[in-house]
Amino acid sequence: MRKLPLHIKILIGLILGIIFGSIFRIEHNSLLIQTTKDAVQTEKISDWREARFTLKDSVLKAFGESSQVQIIKYSDELKKNSQLDKTRMWILFKDGNSKTFENIASITRESSPGYDVKPIGDIFIRLLNMIAVPLVLASLIVGAASLHDLKHVAKLGGKMLGLFLLTSMISVSLGQALAVLINPGSRMSPETRTELVDSFKDEVTTTTKQDFSFNVIDFLTNIVPKNPFKGLVDGDFLQIVFFALLTGLVLVVLPKEKSQPVIKFFEGITQAMIKMVEKVVLLAPFAVFALISATIAEFGFSILQTLFWYVLTVMLGLAIVTFVIYPAIIKFKTGMSIKDFFKVQKQVFAVAFTTSSSSATLPITLDVAETKLGVPNKIASFVIPVGTTINKDGTALYQAAAAVFIAQVYGIDLSFAQQLSIFITCVITGAATPPVAGAGLIMLYVVMQTVGLPGEGIALVIGVDRLLNMSRAVTNVIGDTMAGVVLAKSEGELGGLLRGH
Repeated sequence: MRKLPLHIKILIGLILGIIFGSIFRIEHNSLLIQTTKDAVQTEKISDWREARFTLKDSVLKAFGESSQVQIIKYSDELKKNSQLDKTRMWILFKDGNSKTFENIASITRESSPGYDVKPIGDIFIRLLNMIAVPLVLASLIVGAASLHDLKHVAKLGGKMLGLFLLTSMISVSLGQALAVLINPGSRMSPETRTELVDSFKDEVTTTTKQDFSFNVIDFLTNIVPKNPFKGLVDGDFLQIVFFALLTGLVLVVLPKEKSQPVIKFFEGITQAMIKMVEKVVLLAPFAVFALISATIAEFGFSILQTLFWYVLTVMLGLAIVTFVIYPAIIKFKTGMSIKDFFKVQKQVFAVAFTTSSSSATLPITLDVAETKLGVPNKIASFVIPVGTTINKDGTALYQAAAAVFIAQVYGIDLSFAQQLSIFITCVITGAATPPVAGAGLIMLYVVMQTVGLPGEGIALVIGVDRLLNMSRAVTNVIGDTMAGVVLAKSEGELGGLLRGH
């Protein structure tokens, strides 16, 4: 095993994780109910038809079968409000028998080895996120300071933003076109729609009630940090990028005797972080195993059957962007071997897919761009961190396809004006999606509000959001490395083994 390349080890971890998670799946039709009436007792129940929470003679809430997650969340809410031990839970089983539980202490689900290994993967993600913030700050300061000419910075930045805008517009329009052509929403029955909405309505409420609203002016204003150290602590990459770029540009105009010590300091931090990445990435096979195992153990493959056509639409769009559009741009602009371009990014693929995060993958993306793709540090350290923050073609495509899919399920015929609104909004929100958990769904809700789609429609896509999040993260990071090589070539500075002709 020690002699195997890292990407082979990661692939082995991926396959073993799928197998392990499939074998040790979480039971979704059982609950563990702990009561304290006479003594602390825990009873396992399964195969229920209906579950009701009652207080005195009033029914607080009723649940049907396949509502394990919703029952647990509701019991946690009651427990938080010190009401769980005062309520009764009445269970009607599928065989016609019933049972009532009193003095309830907790309601949980049975543990599963397939899911219990997840902390190993979580630690790996936290390590990468730990490295990402200082790496972005240091590398961007060095990259901006190394460009020497403010006109050069403006020229490179203009080309970068133009490329990002072009690929985002292509991705969004592709997502909309595929959703219209495949028409996945028409393939879902009203019964399936009702079942999905009932199953995930609590998650929808949580998403839509979050204190998050989107306004373009506020978005642009908040890029400028009041306190850059707060931006660093919060991991606000837009603010970090702005502060780092501004600092690097100021260093350009300072006398060398004053700027060089600062640049050397941040060069040292950059090299230290890259060396740390090389060590942390050795844990990738174990992290991949744990994260994939937990995902399969928790969700299984059944939800994919329900949403097959929707998943197919989004995955097809992501595949076209990643393996057709990006390679076409690379070949046209650089002459680089497409086979070699993808060959050196196996680690980037694996880490992005399993962590579902382009920011967590950033240290590895930056390392590959410099050491394998021949993008010079001053360009890679400028383009890749900015790209990680605002270049999210996969996210933009997903939001566009999801919005059209939800409209189709509800039988809403989108006019040309509404389709245009989705296009413009997704181009903006794709770039503006913040790197926080659930942000993609929140931004999808913003898109839906723009064209008047029902908010509860988010419930239709939540079940497979994890899988699609993993997939669109891959498109996002490959878009960053594509931009790196294209812009380096345009500056005549693409080097290394994969140098263009």
